[in-house]
Amino acid sequence: MKTAVWTLAILALTSGATTIAQDVNEPTQQAPRPAASANTLDKALIANERKLNDLVAKGDQAGFLALIAPGAWSADAGGFMKVSDFAPLMSQLKLSNWTITDEKVSWVDATTAIVTYKWTGTGTFQGQPVDSPTYASTVWTKKGDKWLAVYHQESAARK
Repeated sequence: MKTAVWTLAILALTSGATTIAQDVNEPTQQAPRPAASANTLDKALIANERKLNDLVAKGDQAGFLALIAPGAWSADAGGFMKVSDFAPLMSQLKLSNWTITDEKVSWVDATTAIVTYKWTGTGTFQGQPVDSPTYASTVWTKKGDKWLAVYHQESAARK
């Protein structure tokens, strides 16, 4: 009888521990979204992302930097770079076309969101062909009344 009681006690304790561990790792709810319509903000952030891509394609440094937070960083196959160091290199980027698809917005909290998408295009950077397609993401945060990009990454798709 003692063995049965101990076995049941151990099973009860380990089952509870497993449940607790699972609860910690499983999301219980989505990240809080801003009070304004999330769908409207999702569309606005995706539009900002398209605008950034267009400004880069046109070589418009001032317009580009207006949507970037001071101190922002990026990462791609070339490594990490301050976005302020990339802006002067925009003149060496020649894109003949580009498009973004599969856009998705994931909310971290009410003032931070991640926009992910697939970028496809043709062109050159410093005389070398640009990677296409790439999977990209940009972290956007609200500073005052303006949404600014604080981090951007690009990963070349497996060929």
